Amino acid sequence: MTERARPSRPILDSSPEEESRVRRTSEGTPAPRPRMSSAPGEITPHERLERKLRVGRQLLTELPAGNEHARLLSVAVMRRDEALLDGVLAALGREI
Repeated sequence: MTERARPSRPILDSSPEEESRVRRTSEGTPAPRPRMSSAPGEITPHERLERKLRVGRQLLTELPAGNEHARLLSVAVMRRDEALLDGVLAALGREI
């Protein structure tokens, strides 16, 4: 059985030291998270979720513990699940 020849590495114009060099990022504080909305008055997705969580927590204090919506709402708040929050809040007649 004959051995296959390994393909040779392409010849690059840079030295091995330059190939393995890692560039440093600017040190200091990290850049602030960009706002996802374009208009200055609009809220970010994070702010929107926090608002829904506040409403959900307030509703949890008002609903009886055995309520089926209360159980779903507590799961949605615990998981920070915006889609589930939207569904439960809509079912309860609360719109955010």
